[in-house]
Amino acid sequence: MALNAATDQQYHLLDQDGTADNQMDQLQGDHDTVSRDAIGAQSHAEEDASWQAAKSTKKRKQEALERRRGSAGLQDQVKTGTPTFKKLPKLPPLPKDDYKIVIRPNQGLPLRNILTPTLAQAIIEACQAGIRDDHFILRINPGSNIAILSTKYEEVADKVRLIRALVLNGRAHAVRAYAANGDDTLRGVIHGVPMNTLTETLMAHLRVRTHGVGIITARMIGTTKSAAITFFGPTLPRTVYYYGGELRCYPFRPTIQVCKVCREKGHRADVCPHPDRPICRLCGLTNPTDGHPCSISCASCGEAHPTGDTTCKKRLKPPKPKQPQVQAGHSNKLQQGTSNDPPRTKNLRWFSSEEEENAYKSADDKHSSWLHSWSPGRKPHSPSKKHAPAPAQQNLHRSPPGGGAKGNGGDQGCTQQASSLQVTWAEAVAAKSACTPPITQNVHYQAVIAENKQLKQRLDKYENKIMWLEKQLAQLMGATPKTTVQASQNLTQAKSYGTMGTSNRNRHHHEIL
Repeated sequence: MALNAATDQQYHLLDQDGTADNQMDQLQGDHDTVSRDAIGAQSHAEEDASWQAAKSTKKRKQEALERRRGSAGLQDQVKTGTPTFKKLPKLPPLPKDDYKIVIRPNQGLPLRNILTPTLAQAIIEACQAGIRDDHFILRINPGSNIAILSTKYEEVADKVRLIRALVLNGRAHAVRAYAANGDDTLRGVIHGVPMNTLTETLMAHLRVRTHGVGIITARMIGTTKSAAITFFGPTLPRTVYYYGGELRCYPFRPTIQVCKVCREKGHRADVCPHPDRPICRLCGLTNPTDGHPCSISCASCGEAHPTGDTTCKKRLKPPKPKQPQVQAGHSNKLQQGTSNDPPRTKNLRWFSSEEEENAYKSADDKHSSWLHSWSPGRKPHSPSKKHAPAPAQQNLHRSPPGGGAKGNGGDQGCTQQASSLQVTWAEAVAAKSACTPPITQNVHYQAVIAENKQLKQRLDKYENKIMWLEKQLAQLMGATPKTTVQASQNLTQAKSYGTMGTSNRNRHHHEIL
């Protein structure tokens, strides 16, 4: 989308978060900030693309929800420390799975002066009474001068996004409505794309090879050579492919909204509620006169550069740390020794081809079916009394299972390897660390135990058969009882040797764990 003025290159799209605290500020648009002259030239193709992306995101989230319901139940999220007293009450978040339609008025319409029910009635009239007031939730963000309509009905969202004007106080005001992306999407930026590339061209030739990640939509950022891509998945891919060429994908950094018309923060120039305010757009002087001494000053940081310049240190919002993602159902399968263990992050795979991805999925399915085959017969294994806590001095040097000297009795301490020992600096200084019992609820460990149990049963069965056959053979051949007893002793010795090998394998597997 070409812009008419060179200064419009400084405008960027704001990203969206999934938090409830700043949800209104995060849903402020999915397109570049454009000048007042370029608003009328918006392409319907881009609006349709955003609508298709919103429907695709809705469908993906419903499918993921059905998969989670079919598997283990959802885990309760641990609440982090929240302030006891809040200065201002925060509005509850809008329904997460609803369609979000952003209604952005043109310049000169301050939504802060309009009541929310009045705006809702105007929306119903603009849809020709095709929707009812119980079909949506409307919220006005006076700081950004936009309105957010949330609905779970696709028909309602489709009608609202086609609104081009609203009648308020007997006067028609031009507005622009479009569908916003969902909260579960990720944004990335790639560089080195030819300027003014169409969205259709980007979508036709962009590919990603990260497992579980897909491309929803892509667009160019203003008149630059950078493109913004919206992904659906658990993580942002490191690289994407455009026409087969590999490009590095960087996280999308949202910009702080600063209006170049009134020099106020919180909204963009195309929705400025005070377009006629007498103020110098370069230095910020109120009621300027012709020929006044003007020195360029940034409205964000106050330094000597234009507002929104790429060299501004306060142009971008600081990134927020994200909590590590834990594998779904992982805590149900593995019961860790202590509750202070850090959560395990999900290991994502990168594939160079679709064949490699399909091969990985098939191997993962076989591994899961093998684990489930051992699940019904497993029993919880209680730690032995020999694994009693020992003093901190003995915890620093742990001997492998069965490797201690004979005659130590209950003073052997923990039999876990030193590689799995986790001692904090406070415990080391206080010398009060205690040994943790070995992890006996591990799926692989329990599978080996069950396998050894079955092998032992089969060995006993074959032993009885061999002894019966030897007895029959002795009767037929006229062998003496001494020969039969000697054969039985040899068989018992062979059994003890095999059991020793199985025990060694169990010990080796436990050391790995």
